[in-house]
Amino acid sequence: MNEPVKTVPISGRISQEDYDFMMQHSFGGKVTASEKLRHIASFFRQYHEHFDNYAEGIEELNRLTEPARKNLKHMENAQNVHSELVDAAANVFPMGVAYLASRQQQPPAKEQLPYLLETEERLLGLVLRLVEQVLRLGLTTTAPAYNPHLLDDKLHTISELVGLLSKRKQS
Repeated sequence: MNEPVKTVPISGRISQEDYDFMMQHSFGGKVTASEKLRHIASFFRQYHEHFDNYAEGIEELNRLTEPARKNLKHMENAQNVHSELVDAAANVFPMGVAYLASRQQQPPAKEQLPYLLETEERLLGLVLRLVEQVLRLGLTTTAPAYNPHLLDDKLHTISELVGLLSKRKQS
């Protein structure tokens, strides 16, 4: 059997704007201000606890962005278009945010440089993953994006930079 959750009485004041916002949302069937406030406090705690863990952070970010991603998929279907660029960005961005959010605990001074180096390398890996995906989109004459010519003028600079890096390595 589940033990009843221990509650603690509190008292406080919130702005009229926050109260109106809270009261106009159902929060899963909550009706009274007290029920809604308990729900908000519980949600906020769980939200922050999720970001202590990388995988749960990604899951939480995906949950937050799910309505927007669903809207995009509905519009793609209605317009008979698809963008691999949007898919790639929507996949990689939450990984970076979740990784940073999961690293909130500052290490002791002697471990800070390895911590920073690891953070930098991990974020670079995610950035390069996205860059590689974007470059692959530019391999064909028309990109698999809503605008098939989206990358036409934008990859020239990247190509030039890659060429300069290659020349630097050779010398």
